[in-house]
Amino acid sequence: MDSRHFLITVLSGVIGTIAMTLFMYLYSYVSSNFTKVIHILGNMLIGERNYYSPNKKAFIVGTIAHFGVGVLFSFGYFLLWNWGVFKINLQDSILIGAVSGVIAIVVWKAYLSVHSNPPQLSQFHYFLALFLAHIVFGLVSVNLFHQIIENPELWYQLQEDAKLTQ
Repeated sequence: MDSRHFLITVLSGVIGTIAMTLFMYLYSYVSSNFTKVIHILGNMLIGERNYYSPNKKAFIVGTIAHFGVGVLFSFGYFLLWNWGVFKINLQDSILIGAVSGVIAIVVWKAYLSVHSNPPQLSQFHYFLALFLAHIVFGLVSVNLFHQIIENPELWYQLQEDAKLTQ
């Protein structure tokens, strides 16, 4: 991974996380169910009990953790592209977003079950919003990467090209 791909992957993870977070907050507003992921995550990580109104520390911790995970997902996508697992296109961005959403639900379900003071929230609505938000993340992050680098030279393609020239 060169520095250009690194920076674009980070940028696509950050922008995808912004889109995902906005979706979760919009879902919270429209459905009247608390799905504000940064509030919930930050308070759970620092042990605060007031999930609906985080203090500054909880908000900062939640933001850093949420965006950090978003960037990690983006790097995971980059690796999957390079291994030829999926393509950089609309259909596969929806698929990878859905798979990411299922992974996120499993992780969150486990975290909520082991946390000493989990928030009282509708898990149905939280997990539905989380799943849909990951599809948004996949769409935004994959397609942003594609818009910036229209034809990236991916490892598996370079290996296939090298085999053809031998």
